[in-house]
Amino acid sequence: KMADIEYLRSLIKEIPDFPQEGILFRDIFPIFQDPKATEMLVSHIVNHINTTIKEKIDVIVGLDARGFLFGPMVALKLNAAFVPSRKKGKLPGKTFSADFKKEYGV
Repeated sequence: KMADIEYLRSLIKEIPDFPQEGILFRDIFPIFQDPKATEMLVSHIVNHINTTIKEKIDVIVGLDARGFLFGPMVALKLNAAFVPSRKKGKLPGKTFSADFKKEYGV
């Protein structure tokens, strides 16, 4: 389904030097303006998971903020729970913490 992939790629806008010089920001929001494209992308993600991971998926963890967009949809299709992951202090109740490095910060 390379045609699907090319169609999805055509919807993603590239914005150079955002949020700072040297970073190429890829704007995925145009995908959400097209319900067919959204379903196509979620289906590809679920298919990739189902063909590469043999164990039952119990939980999908979505990283703030793009993970909040796709995570619940993927979890629903996999009949799995969804857990949001946010910066420290942004969620109430019992939380777990981990650091990770991004291209322009930790």
